[in-house]
Amino acid sequence: MWRVVLSLDEYRECLFFALRMWYIGRKTTLDWRRAGRRDIGDYINDHVEGKLAEIAFAKVLRERYGIEVGVDLEVRPGAWVINESDIKSVAVGGERRRPRIRIDVKSTTPESRYLLIDAREFENRRYDAYVLVLVDLPRDHLVRFVADKIGMPPDLRQAIAPLSGIEAVIAGFAYREDVEKHGRLYRAGERLPDPENPKRKLVQLKVDNYGLPISSLRKDNKDWDELVSRL
Repeated sequence: MWRVVLSLDEYRECLFFALRMWYIGRKTTLDWRRAGRRDIGDYINDHVEGKLAEIAFAKVLRERYGIEVGVDLEVRPGAWVINESDIKSVAVGGERRRPRIRIDVKSTTPESRYLLIDAREFENRRYDAYVLVLVDLPRDHLVRFVADKIGMPPDLRQAIAPLSGIEAVIAGFAYREDVEKHGRLYRAGERLPDPENPKRKLVQLKVDNYGLPISSLRKDNKDWDELVSRL
């Protein structure tokens, strides 16, 4: 696993992207994972966390492999899908081009035990690989971000921790065939079993998901080297 610290400027960039998506992009608020519509809080949280994950993975590619990756932060009004892949472009040896494979960068919290892919998404959008990033985004990140900007009373301000660096962990990745062969389709209403103690149940799913335990993801350097070579 690789750890990356994301800056407040990178957080701000992701927040503005999420706000543009909500107010300008007119993207759907439907959420397959929650089997319903998201309010603006959930919507912003999902998009900020997702883009922070993409930036974290891009940082690893740059620092470990010398590959510059373009993260798509452009909002196109009326478009349902921003880009075919979460990696918009790569620059190898000074030459910028489209990636040769389609990678979906998935984000989740540090407490998660699974790579989860919505079943409808898995069946309708064919990605070659799924990279999982654990993003330690505070639940009150928006409050922390605006705390110094809205004239809070001193007693309240002292109770709110500052928003500084956000830690992300690149937990591993899976090829599509890994999910097909070693993952499992969990139905809506099922409770995920703890991979280390199957008798212990975790969260209850609201929609069908393909699940692969984080412990089953590819993490070795040779696996990463192979994935990067295919980019």
